Amino acid sequence: MTRRDLLMMGAAAVALGALPSSSALAQNRDPETLAQLSAYLNSVTTMQGRFTQQSSDGRVAQGNFYLRRPGRLRFEYDEPYPTLVVADGVWAAVINRRAKTLDRLPLNSTPLALLLRENVNLTSEGAVRDVQRGPGILRVTAVDPQRPGDGSVTMIFSTNPIELQQWIVVDPQGKTSTISMNNVQRGMAIEPAKFVIEDPNFR
Repeated sequence: MTRRDLLMMGAAAVALGALPSSSALAQNRDPETLAQLSAYLNSVTTMQGRFTQQSSDGRVAQGNFYLRRPGRLRFEYDEPYPTLVVADGVWAAVINRRAKTLDRLPLNSTPLALLLRENVNLTSEGAVRDVQRGPGILRVTAVDPQRPGDGSVTMIFSTNPIELQQWIVVDPQGKTSTISMNNVQRGMAIEPAKFVIEDPNFR
């Protein structure tokens, strides 16, 4: 897990399943839809469960995740990966517990920021480039409006009820990273220590 992997991180999903191709989806960019999706994202306070990360190079990793909005997230990777990914509200960090390294960058410069910010308003972000509707799903593709060449993030929602099912990040070279989640719970208390970035050299 490297700095590039952090930039490729997605978040979120109750299940990873087969989805219609983009060509089979009808475009739908109306503000009402974006307002409904924003309301859903803003309703998420805490969440935890298991995750599976799949990369386009064939790597598969699993572990536990914890989320507390705004700004906090933790991915604990199972062995053999000695990795922690932690967002503390300001920074997002990749910690290698075996090599005792820490690499961090501003949270707002990662795809995680869209999910973790305090008030999500997709109608005014300036980042949403495409909203497509298919049977029972919505696909929302966003880019950084200041750096559109840096890649894109596609969030996939079910529509009845609205639930974030999948988050796919595509980098400028077209490589993807997808995180799927299971055994998801919402609304529980999560200890603050889960979201503290600790230097592995001082543990």
